Amino acid sequence: MKRPAKYAPEQPIKHSIFTRGGLLYAWLICCLLTSQPSLAKVDAKEALRLKQDLTPLGAERYSNKSNTIPRWKADKMTWKAHTQWTQDIQKEEPQYHITHKNYDKYKHLLSNGQIKMLRTYPDTFELPVYPSHRTAKIPNWLYENAFKNALEAESINNGEEIANTWPGLPFPIPNSAKEIMWNHQLRWKGISFTLKTLETTINRRGDYRIIENTLDVYSIFHDPNRTKTIDDWRYIFYLSYITSPSKLAGGAYLTHESIIPLSKPRQSWMYIAGQRRLRRSPVMGYDAPTFTSDGLRMMDEIDMYNGAMDRYDWQLIGKQEKIIPYNNDKLQGALNDSKALLTPHHLNPEFTRFEKHRVWVVEATLKPNKKHLYYKRRFYIDEDTWSIAMIDIYRSDNDLWRTSFRYSVFYDQMPGILSAADANHDLDEKMYYIQGIRLEDASFSTTPPPVSYFMPGNIRQRLIR
Repeated sequence: MKRPAKYAPEQPIKHSIFTRGGLLYAWLICCLLTSQPSLAKVDAKEALRLKQDLTPLGAERYSNKSNTIPRWKADKMTWKAHTQWTQDIQKEEPQYHITHKNYDKYKHLLSNGQIKMLRTYPDTFELPVYPSHRTAKIPNWLYENAFKNALEAESINNGEEIANTWPGLPFPIPNSAKEIMWNHQLRWKGISFTLKTLETTINRRGDYRIIENTLDVYSIFHDPNRTKTIDDWRYIFYLSYITSPSKLAGGAYLTHESIIPLSKPRQSWMYIAGQRRLRRSPVMGYDAPTFTSDGLRMMDEIDMYNGAMDRYDWQLIGKQEKIIPYNNDKLQGALNDSKALLTPHHLNPEFTRFEKHRVWVVEATLKPNKKHLYYKRRFYIDEDTWSIAMIDIYRSDNDLWRTSFRYSVFYDQMPGILSAADANHDLDEKMYYIQGIRLEDASFSTTPPPVSYFMPGNIRQRLIR
């Protein structure tokens, strides 16, 4: 099948909202004049693209002109064949390395954060670039629901909240930057899972101390039995508790994340083991620092970005081709050898893998009347998974301060793509924080615990030492 003529490969791809003609423009103006504008809901002809030139989740189905980004074909594979494919990928060697000496040649494919990392650590940081493989694949019922959402799901209250959403990706053909960010937050991560993570901050001398956490998560949003009418304002339950070292063990954080954060803000609680008290914590969001990151990761950076978007003005830059972390099974295996992996300033490039993929680029700039530690953030969102792959973080318009990378892998148990490790870099302090998940420490289930498991009244008795 030939690629549609309107697709311009190897170039930033402008979003279709700018090309759908006067009727859509007039409709958008009408929405902006209402008190609670509603977006999304494409027409039937547009939605059919999810069965034609777009993948079921809205990515470009075809390869680029140079075929360096291949056609998406994971839907044609059995799960057994897909597993074998992801294993075979790990036998490959890099096609080339991007270093401080040659990055000008690849500058158009790099984020500003990657470029600054190459400049800041010229002797040690590099990007090993491998063949690109579009390994994203999730259960078929989620593809079917994404199609229904294209026709029915809405973003309301200036895009801050959503409604009429079936279990699955809400906006496979998005109309705004906020809808893309909702796609990231509500992408498929499994119904219920338990992850045992290792976390640490590596200082500029290379010193670190491993902290181990357990995460229990239930995505009530992805309950396959629910209807599109979301009766509960909560879309995910998240419980994190420290298991080691013993000095910190027992501390916990519980949150009920909201699908209508302006009308019903998230609810959060903090458990302090020494006091054996569970306290409501209204500040557990936005730029409150996470407990174990030494200030290198904020609460709204968990899962790269989470929570309300009301403190920023959001702009959709468009779609571009970028070199991003992908298929990082080798890195995940190296989490069992922290001395080899956790080198000063950044992860050991010997274990990282980067590929060329198409990404949505979204920029968030702090509103004049709002406060946040980060003035501006630029997000690079993988088109196949809707997961944020990289972030550039600015102190002011031109002062790039921090950058983050998500090293993703395919989890057969899920099944789907999730993080193997997230790395948050402070380019001034020359420190970084990493949260990693060993493969053997990830457990997924289609039978979630009862909602009562995540109620604050039950937390204290489970976490007493």
